[in-house]
Amino acid sequence: MRLQHSKLIFSAALIPLVLALAGPAAPSTSAPSKLTNGGTANARGIPSSGAYMGGAYGANTNLSRWENALGGKSLGVHRTYWGSSYSSAVKTAKADAARNRVPWMSFKTPYSWSAMANGKGDAWARGLARAMKTVKGPVWVAIHHEPEGDGDMQAWKRMQARLAPIMRAAAPNLGYSIILMGYHQFYGASKYSLAKTWPKTKIDVVGFDIYEKYGVKGYKGWKQWTNHYFRPIQAWAKKTGVRWGLAEVAYSDPAARKDPGWMDRVYKALKKHGGIAFSYFNTNLHSVANWKLSLATKQASFKRVHKGAVKLR
Repeated sequence: MRLQHSKLIFSAALIPLVLALAGPAAPSTSAPSKLTNGGTANARGIPSSGAYMGGAYGANTNLSRWENALGGKSLGVHRTYWGSSYSSAVKTAKADAARNRVPWMSFKTPYSWSAMANGKGDAWARGLARAMKTVKGPVWVAIHHEPEGDGDMQAWKRMQARLAPIMRAAAPNLGYSIILMGYHQFYGASKYSLAKTWPKTKIDVVGFDIYEKYGVKGYKGWKQWTNHYFRPIQAWAKKTGVRWGLAEVAYSDPAARKDPGWMDRVYKALKKHGGIAFSYFNTNLHSVANWKLSLATKQASFKRVHKGAVKLR
């Protein structure tokens, strides 16, 4: 599941006139936000406690139908996917902010990873960040999520190290995110390990895309979410100082029939181990199974967990 200044001198007497002509100042995007659990989220949307609950829906589909099924309550986080053009993404982010959702957005790059790492995409990155600065709330942005198998991981790493400081400096409400597949970082080839691929720069949120595939194409095993994923993620996140969440998570219909309490348990374990977002993949795009919340048991589970999850207010 897989985008400069002139120097002017004014006398003190002219300053009030200039300010009046300029109109009201744009709303600040650097102030913390209140959370429904009584805590706060910083300007980049990182909550002081709790974990947002939400997800991806269709093909960046309007969320009205899903949220209506939740009693009209907004999702806590909204996952969307974009090319390198970002005008529509900004509109979506503004719509999310109006509903107190945290937009978690993935973008493709206009140039190769190497070209981006060498500065060819700096203007694009700065333009995207400045556009997101106009959103009245936090926005999480990831550039080329799930890079495993898509190219040279060292070029991807250099690109992240270049873009993150540019975008964070241009928009105080932008949380820079990196999204990986999860399995590869802890159990796959060494070239995908966090030790080799993590950039040496400030990253606000790391997301992992992990699915419960029980019953998919004869798969009989269950993921050991706490022991195999959440504990090592928590230990690594604590050492590096980055916050983490599930950028994509879902479970199969056979898993839902076998274990109706799966979502409640995984969400609670995520919170216990420091996770700040649970983004359910409520779509079958590019999928090998039915991940959608189409079964009554899945719908009930999501609604129950969502009701108690933290949200912006």
